[in-house]
Amino acid sequence: MLGLRGLVRFASLVLFVAMISLGFWYPLLGVLVMGYMLLVLLAGGRRRWCSAYCPRGSFYDLVVSRFSGRRPLPRLLRNGLTWKALLLLLLTAMGLQLLWARPWEMEGLKALSALGRIFYRACLVSTAVGVPLALLFNHRAWCATCPIGNLLRL
Repeated sequence: MLGLRGLVRFASLVLFVAMISLGFWYPLLGVLVMGYMLLVLLAGGRRRWCSAYCPRGSFYDLVVSRFSGRRPLPRLLRNGLTWKALLLLLLTAMGLQLLWARPWEMEGLKALSALGRIFYRACLVSTAVGVPLALLFNHRAWCATCPIGNLLRL
């Protein structure tokens, strides 16, 4: 029987797969994942988020780990400069998308959908980078460079 942590991890996995596969057509899923992330972060901080409740981490642990290369991550991908560069890239990309989408000029669900699309694209691109890293190195390779997880360490 699954405990609470296992149940939350499975639900996180389902949410992640749903968002990656359906987020283009249902961008409100991106808002749902963003809200979930904020709720868990407020409740338990980085340690709880990264170790147990991150939807991407659950995907890597429960699915991708079966196919992982299980090799150590190169130093270049583990150093602070790399994650700072990725954080800057992520924030710049999301900021530009916000400027292009202009959700503040929209109302209600249209504004939320615009925000959801931005979050969906960020998750899709980071997954497109993270899965090959996981297959080549170890299943949590992305986590070592994850801008959000590392930002929460500060």
